Amino acid sequence: MEYIEKETTKQEACDLVLMAVGRGANLSSLNLDDIGIAYTPKGITVNENMQTSLPHIYAVGDINGLCQLAHAATFQSYRALNHILGKEDTIDFGIIPAAVFTTPEVATVGLSEEAAEAQGIAYSTHKAFYRANGKALAMGADEGLAKFLTDADGKIIGCHILGEHAADLIHEAATLMKSGATLHTLADSIHAHPSLSEILLSAAE
Repeated sequence: MEYIEKETTKQEACDLVLMAVGRGANLSSLNLDDIGIAYTPKGITVNENMQTSLPHIYAVGDINGLCQLAHAATFQSYRALNHILGKEDTIDFGIIPAAVFTTPEVATVGLSEEAAEAQGIAYSTHKAFYRANGKALAMGADEGLAKFLTDADGKIIGCHILGEHAADLIHEAATLMKSGATLHTLADSIHAHPSLSEILLSAAE
């Protein structure tokens, strides 16, 4: 198999290749043009409250093409319902954790280095490794790392974890980002020992 990574062509020997290129909203059977609901090839167009171009009709989940994750769809529905009921909420759709349940797991939230560079954001990286964590060693799960991205003020703008229970650990980072916390906030937060969460603490320190 031949592929390109960071503008470099590489080759790998393998028996099978899984290609997951995503999926699109199935709009063809909805007759959206007949009722005047705006859409693009990615999905139905909505505003921040999940309202379509007909304000009394809302669209949440895969059909609007914003984020094809089940938990994103759930919180989009919360936003739509809150708007219908006239309630304010503080849901931040810019902070949506995602996980891949491979072995080991991969989890991410916020900006990647590539995204930060594309947006012209100066950033620093802070890493810690599973092999330096007592709980990971005891579990026989010493492969992996956690990486934080922070901006010039030390505010957490992204987190990426590869390793055991990454899908669980990522939510601490997401919560910190939701509160606008800096890495210093995490470094000063006491974590139980021994625990995998200390990997995030070590990255902050």
